[in-house]
Amino acid sequence: MIDDVSRGVLIKYQELLLKWNKAINLISKNSVSEIWERHILDSLQLLNYIDRFDKIIDIGSGAGFPGIVLSIGGVKDVTLVECDTRKAVFLHQAAKLSPNKITIIEERLDEKFSADCDILTCRGFSTITNILLVTQGVNRKKLLLLKGESYDKEIEEAQKDWLFNFKVHDSMTSNKGKILEITDERKGNFSC
Repeated sequence: MIDDVSRGVLIKYQELLLKWNKAINLISKNSVSEIWERHILDSLQLLNYIDRFDKIIDIGSGAGFPGIVLSIGGVKDVTLVECDTRKAVFLHQAAKLSPNKITIIEERLDEKFSADCDILTCRGFSTITNILLVTQGVNRKKLLLLKGESYDKEIEEAQKDWLFNFKVHDSMTSNKGKILEITDERKGNFSC
């Protein structure tokens, strides 16, 4: 999935993350021992659905999952959106590790946020309904969402207000996790 150079950079990223995690809560204390499997490999698996030349916007980037990891893994143009100033400062430091272009936007997402990309990603940010709502101003071809075991309930809830096509892919790192690939979404009025 990644070459030796990228693996070495990801190890440096992991070290930086652990250092910063002592001062600000980037990842839970319970997952510190599982960073590689639970966070890094979980993020890297999205490379199976991304062309390295796709422009990516990662919302609610936090500790850099999946955006920083995808950039280190070879994606040429990644924008990270994070409203927490402390986490944005960390992302600026982590971005220096990647040889690829990373732009960091310190802004709260709402319906007025606008941008263009090929793929919008997020991990642990919010429900599908809320993601679709706050990213209405983002022109994109598809969304790649890393979701947990309640993904089916989130899809059902989102379909009350939104029309979209989707594919569900099994996670390579968790038997409960899924990758949702959403396309052609639009808000609708489905009440009778």
